[in-house]
Amino acid sequence: MFTGIVHSALIKSINPSETGWTVVINAPVIAAKVSLGDSVAIDGACLSVIKIDQENLHFFVSLESIDKTIIQFYKIGQIVNVELPLQVNGYMGGHYVLGHVDTTASIINIKTTDQAWTITIEFPTTFSKYVVYKGSVTINGVSLTINNTIKNTIELCIIPVTLEKTNLKTLKVGDKVNVEFDILAKYTEKLLTKEIN
Repeated sequence: MFTGIVHSALIKSINPSETGWTVVINAPVIAAKVSLGDSVAIDGACLSVIKIDQENLHFFVSLESIDKTIIQFYKIGQIVNVELPLQVNGYMGGHYVLGHVDTTASIINIKTTDQAWTITIEFPTTFSKYVVYKGSVTINGVSLTINNTIKNTIELCIIPVTLEKTNLKTLKVGDKVNVEFDILAKYTEKLLTKEIN
């Protein structure tokens, strides 16, 4: 379980194989807190640590995870968002995030000012039922509030402190992002559907 409050890190190496990729991330902020087998969210995708080399964390990424996330577009030197799981005695700063990416979405518009960036993303229409005005959504592992929604688009307001601490500042129109929709909306849908059936 995560909260969408992240730190940034750098991709140090990518080693493909027939069964998946080994991705090495330089993450000095969290490396000392991690043990082998721990779960870490990378751009919102929950991965397990398979090796620790000083400040570098090694992850194995399955072919399915590569296919369904923006990991397939990763390049050496790229900035990624990292987050450790929520601890029982920790702060709940964002919202409940599982690290299970639902889909990828495209950046279709970015407006920048000194006060904030307004980013609009377009996602597959099948997920529109999970999106509500002022609700929560996770973009590249970052917990954000939905500023506006029309059909299968979401408008997000990104404040300077969030831009500074995450890879959202590197986004351009046409880029893809990982999206995880609010788990509470999914559970509600399941309960209502079960009751009706």
